[in-house]
Amino acid sequence: MRKARYLPILLVLVLLAGCAKHAVQAPIPNQINTFDGWAYRTLYDAQAAINSFKADVASGKVTETPTIKAIVNQMITDYNAANMAYQAWHAAGGAGATQPVTDAINKVNTDIAAAAGGLK
Repeated sequence: MRKARYLPILLVLVLLAGCAKHAVQAPIPNQINTFDGWAYRTLYDAQAAINSFKADVASGKVTETPTIKAIVNQMITDYNAANMAYQAWHAAGGAGATQPVTDAINKVNTDIAAAAGGLK
C-alpha cells in the first residue's frame, strides 16, 4: 500500500526529467540536416584536438616518442579519410549512406581517445 502512494510522485518526476531544458545548437551554414551538423561539428572538434596535440608536441609539453608519433600519424590519416567521406557525402547533397561517414568519424574519435590515454 505504501508503494502505491509513491507511484504518482515517481511518475511526475520521470515525466519532468524529460522536460529538462536542452541547449539549442545553431545550425551550420549550408547544413543539410542534423547528421550534417553533427558530422561537421565532430570533425571540426577532432581537427582542433589534433592541432592541439601537435602543438603540445611541438612546444615540448608532450615528449615525442615513436609511439606518440605513430598515434599522431594515425589520427591524421584517419581524420583525412573521415573528412573525405564527409565532404563526398555533403557534396552529394546528403543523398548517400551516412554509415561510412559515421564509421570514419568514430575511428577518428577512437584515435583521439587512444592518444589521450597514451599520455597518462
